[in-house]
Amino acid sequence: MENSKTSLKSKLMYGCGDIFGGGAFLLISLLFLNYLTDVELMAPAAAGVIIMIGKAIDAVWDPIMGSISDRTKSKFGRRRLYFLLGIIPIFISFTLIWYSFGIKSKIALFAYYLIVYVLFNMVFSMVMIPYNSILPEMTKDYKERTSFTGIRMIFSVTSAIAAGVLPKILIKSLGGTNIKLGYLIMALIFSALYAIPWLIVFLGTWENHSSGSLELKERNIFNELKSVFNNKCFKIHAGMFLSGQAAVDFLTTLFIYYLTVCLNRANEFSMVLGTLLIAQLISMPIHTKISQKNTKTAPLKFGFSVWILALISSIFLTPQSPAFLIYIISGICGLGTSAAVLVPWSILPEVADVDEMITSKRREGIYSGMATFLRKMANGLAIGLIGLLLQWIGYVKPQEIGEAAVQSSLTIYGIKCLFGIVPILFILIAIRFAKKYCITEEKYAVLMKEIDRRKNNGEAKGVDENTRKVCEELTGHSYEKLWNSVNSESRINGVTLGG
Repeated sequence: MENSKTSLKSKLMYGCGDIFGGGAFLLISLLFLNYLTDVELMAPAAAGVIIMIGKAIDAVWDPIMGSISDRTKSKFGRRRLYFLLGIIPIFISFTLIWYSFGIKSKIALFAYYLIVYVLFNMVFSMVMIPYNSILPEMTKDYKERTSFTGIRMIFSVTSAIAAGVLPKILIKSLGGTNIKLGYLIMALIFSALYAIPWLIVFLGTWENHSSGSLELKERNIFNELKSVFNNKCFKIHAGMFLSGQAAVDFLTTLFIYYLTVCLNRANEFSMVLGTLLIAQLISMPIHTKISQKNTKTAPLKFGFSVWILALISSIFLTPQSPAFLIYIISGICGLGTSAAVLVPWSILPEVADVDEMITSKRREGIYSGMATFLRKMANGLAIGLIGLLLQWIGYVKPQEIGEAAVQSSLTIYGIKCLFGIVPILFILIAIRFAKKYCITEEKYAVLMKEIDRRKNNGEAKGVDENTRKVCEELTGHSYEKLWNSVNSESRINGVTLGG
């Protein structure tokens, strides 16, 4: 039955959910800080603090939403219900973060954007965490999961291209001299683009209801969240994901400042960024094939290597540099960022499978919630830190909407370093974690076979030596501590954390 469902049509209907995930996240990363500083005329530090506080508040919600998803019972299943519930809130919340209703008070403006930013992130979690959780329940096939994720990432990157290229064009053409009106119209268009596809996702996905919802007591929820760090593969995934996405966020958030201040090419922002995103889209199927033929982290080796070279080269560009060099470097950056986007989401379903070997429970929602938490924390910390660093290096915000402020040579050099050097540090950390990731197709097959055996009342003493070794390598626990309901339940309740 599963094989008949995993058709191209079902993959496309599933994949279109990341029109929202890939597009909205990038659009906010690219423009929200700049919108606050250059349109709402907020101080860079204040704008950065909004994002940092917003993410910190939201951080509490993400893993809780994952646990709620695992516990949900409805006629639509544990995950699909939220695809319907999220349609209208997505439209409203995304629109609000680009319109301030004429608020003049700096304190009130700060409070308003903090509230609506938190609201948007909570809505984002409400749909994206169940979305990230549903794939392991749709198929158990190692390569099919990669195929589903690859198509999803194509939707994600295509949406990111639209988010990178179209907003500035829409703002200028539809708003005219009224930049705030342009932002509002842009927000309404993209809100509809991000909300409507969730009906398609709802109709095109399914769940293996035999997994059931968790029956853990509500009072144990925070210990349950902590228990994911008992999973060796998740700790590796978390380190790789957090550092890789921080590198992406430094690049995308500083892109408009780099082009405007360092290269005097503000008018080329959409085209240069479009080059990066198109290269990201083109390389996505290539990275998917590499993952299917090798390990799922293999794309990082090539992608990150060329990305580092491009970032180093960007430091030496000047306003007099030939345009083609800027576009080439942007395209090469796209090869690296595509690997950073694809790999963590590709391996997350297997990380949840490893958890089942530890706890004997299906907890995809918890892992999706924690992954979304990490993604948002990387984004929030990166953007918030950028705001503070821009203030520190002397970035001068415009006095009027639409005008360009004169920046000092120290500020220009500082932005170049933030854009070209800081992401490299995060990339190197991500590479270090990727080298530790040990799930291969062969080991995954051994793991799933053992999970099936234990589900069918297989005894622990019946395990063969190779299976024992693989399970211990992937989970980070001795085999005797795996699966057993008493041991796994006590780990969930925080008794044996850290193992």
